[in-house]
Amino acid sequence: MNKTRLEAFSDGVFAIVITLLILDIRLPEVSYENLPKALFELLPRIVSYVMSFAVIGLYWVGHHQSFRFVSRTDSVFLWMNILLLLFVSFIPFPTSLLGKYPSKEIPVLIYGINLVATNVTGFGMLLYIYHHPELASAEFTKENFRKQLPIYGLVNFFYLVAIGLSFAAPMVSYIIYMLVLIVLIFVYSRRSR
Repeated sequence: MNKTRLEAFSDGVFAIVITLLILDIRLPEVSYENLPKALFELLPRIVSYVMSFAVIGLYWVGHHQSFRFVSRTDSVFLWMNILLLLFVSFIPFPTSLLGKYPSKEIPVLIYGINLVATNVTGFGMLLYIYHHPELASAEFTKENFRKQLPIYGLVNFFYLVAIGLSFAAPMVSYIIYMLVLIVLIFVYSRRSR
C-alpha cells in the first residue's frame, strides 16, 4: 500500500486535534472591571494549551520525519498508525483537566500516561518497520534506528518519573513534561538542519 493516503489522513487528524485544544479556553461573561481577574484565572488553561499545542506539534514533526523511513505500508502498520492517532487525539482531554486542576495529581497522571502510550506506539511503529524492511525506504538504516533508541528511552523514562511523582509533587511532574518538551524541540530542530 502507498503511504500517501496514510500521511494525508494523519495530517488531517493532527490538524483537527491541535484545533480542538483551543475550544477549552473560553472567557466567562464578566464586566470589563473584572476582565483582569478573569484573564488571570484562565492562565492555567492557557499554559496547558500552549504546552499541549507544542506536544502535538512535536508529535506531528516526529511523525513527518519518521515517514521518511517508510516507503509503503501494510495493514498492521496502518492500524498501528490509527492507534497512535487515537492517543494523539486524546491529548485535549488531559489538557483540559490540567487547565482546570493545574496542581492536582490525577490530571498530571493522566497526561503522563497519555504521553507514554503515544511514545510507545510511535516506537512500536518504528520497530515494526525495522523488522519489516520491505516497508522501509532506502534512508532507513540500522544506524538511524539506533539513533532513535536513546531518545525514546530517555523521554519515556522522564515521563515515567513524572508519573511516579504525580501524587507526591504534581508541579514537579508538570515541570518535567515542559523540560522534556523543550529538549525535544531542540533535538528535532538540530536534526532537521
